[in-house]
Amino acid sequence: MDSQELVTLSYKKIRKRLVLITILALAVGILLGVLAYLSGTKYTSNTIIIPLTSNSSSSSTSSSIISVLTGSSNLDKSFTEENSVNIAELAQSRTIREEVAATKIPSMGDKTIARLLLDDYKKNKFFFQKDIDPSISDSALNYWAAEYQLKPNLSAIITKTNSFQINYTGKSVDLVKAISYAFIDKISAYYISLKREKAKQDFEFATSKVDSLRTVLHTKDKNLIGMDNKTLFTNTDRMEYRVPVENVIQDKQMIRAQYSEAVSTQQSAAYKLQRSTPVIKVLDKPDPPYETSSRSPIIFGLLGLVGGFLFLSFMFSLPILFKFTKSEVRKLIYGSNPV
Repeated sequence: MDSQELVTLSYKKIRKRLVLITILALAVGILLGVLAYLSGTKYTSNTIIIPLTSNSSSSSTSSSIISVLTGSSNLDKSFTEENSVNIAELAQSRTIREEVAATKIPSMGDKTIARLLLDDYKKNKFFFQKDIDPSISDSALNYWAAEYQLKPNLSAIITKTNSFQINYTGKSVDLVKAISYAFIDKISAYYISLKREKAKQDFEFATSKVDSLRTVLHTKDKNLIGMDNKTLFTNTDRMEYRVPVENVIQDKQMIRAQYSEAVSTQQSAAYKLQRSTPVIKVLDKPDPPYETSSRSPIIFGLLGLVGGFLFLSFMFSLPILFKFTKSEVRKLIYGSNPV
């Protein structure tokens, strides 16, 4: 069998089954068109947020603020200095998504976002999609909502213009708005908590250092007083009395210098703790009107028709193609005239 014979036999096979292939292709096209129509319109919110801090030592430019958010600044600083957090990863983390899923919306029957997403899923799901047991536990429901509803529909990026942008896509305008605001609240609260926790740890460490050095200073004072009481009516110029006193005085001077530096650090940490709470400013609120997107039933129907026709034609021609391939392999192994 040569290539011309292959084409001829395939054409005859397809022509013989043309009506059946056309009907099945039409069915596939109609099915895809109906699915595209039932998928409905999707709405995408757009939110841009930025933190406003009162740290006067930091640069006031927007790029430096975003670099703190993205974790790309202060990379050469020691562990004791201010650490940064990648806010884009924070927004997409499972912790934040599950906290959002567990958030109750008073304006929507005081249901959690996870329950609202479950209702929306049951309302819009196709017949071939998996059913979710409505009696599922809250923790399992929150995980399902976070992994299979929030995660694929959430986008959190740092744009080329150094803006932190959050987008959420859904089929319900009210639900898209509620989820977008919930993400803003949870991200803001978590980010502020991280900043305050770091400043609080610095202040507590500085305070413990000051207290420790103060205790040592008091101990040195008691030692000097004790030495002075023991040397009454004695010649204190003798080395056996003078050297220990000089050593204690020298140690006290060194500790006093450390104490002075520790107090300065404590005051700095106290001011930092006072001003460490950033203000999360929402530049673009996630309010309607939203960007809309939908699948065209006509385009999907035509794609289903053409794709179905080509696929079914290939399937009906497959036995002939297999026979041709087998013949060519035999010729390759045994030659053009195998015995």
